[in-house]
Amino acid sequence: MCRFRPSSEDSLSSNANEVNANHSAHQTKTITSSLLPPSIQPLISAIFPLPLPLALTLLPFLPTSSYLNRGYTVWFHLFSLTYLLTRNSFLRKILILQGTGICLGWYAAIVNEWYCDGMFCHTLYRNMPEGMIQYMIQQLPVDDAATTTVIGAEGNGGYIFLDTHSAYAMIALSHVLDTLGHPILAYAFFRIHMSNGGTIRDILTWPVVVSAWHISRVWSLVHSYYNTGVFSLWYVGHDVYVLNNLDSYVVAYVWEGMLFGGVAFWKLFLENDRTVDATKTKKDESWEKNLYPYYGMSSLGVKGDDDAKPNLVHSESASSTESLVT
Repeated sequence: MCRFRPSSEDSLSSNANEVNANHSAHQTKTITSSLLPPSIQPLISAIFPLPLPLALTLLPFLPTSSYLNRGYTVWFHLFSLTYLLTRNSFLRKILILQGTGICLGWYAAIVNEWYCDGMFCHTLYRNMPEGMIQYMIQQLPVDDAATTTVIGAEGNGGYIFLDTHSAYAMIALSHVLDTLGHPILAYAFFRIHMSNGGTIRDILTWPVVVSAWHISRVWSLVHSYYNTGVFSLWYVGHDVYVLNNLDSYVVAYVWEGMLFGGVAFWKLFLENDRTVDATKTKKDESWEKNLYPYYGMSSLGVKGDDDAKPNLVHSESASSTESLVT
């Protein structure tokens, strides 16, 4: 649940988060160093965690096969490894939002394929590593495609799922890897963020939202230009994923866009109003707490102060009603 604070408290929260992040990084450095030989501990302590700009400049030096014609989830995993090397809190927030968008788009595409084509998780199974696919799926020649109920993309023939124990084992492993690599990894970053004193509002800041959106668009720009020679903000093609049709891209992009659009709408039209209301409520509570004790009232759970109530004054010289009667 989002916690809304006045701007002054936001500043204090941000400072607290930075302190927690630095403390976490220091703990990680200490633990890592204790597991290494004493001779190289000073060197590791000096360079770990890596500065984020340095780690990002090293990414292009990876083999091109690790990031070209690779799925957007692979880029998510590469940035996750970068976070493990840097322990950068800003990158962690980007990964939380990026992972959420990936999960929405990926599972929406799977549901769409199941609903429209009657194929449950075929895209998942067919995009596993080749070492797993060979135990699950048998690719058929183009001439035999008419005898199958499932036709491969772009007329590459059909395929059938093998009815063997190894095939079922690989199918189960596919779901395990899918769960670990998508929702559990994103949730792990979220739990780390929360355990360091963060909030959901800390994640939904403009720098984080804009950065996460641009990473997605850069992935599309790179792959559209690499495969077609034309830059496009939304890549669509058969060069990255093995798909039966390209509708999965559209569905994934729509759900990702709904996430970023929803966050942008909240920040533009709702965030400030909620912050003002929260600030006003705190001011009203403070005013009532100072005012009500003088009148013996109870409001907002604040009991009146009996010592502050005006008391009746008794005068010894005054005539009582009893003396008048007698």
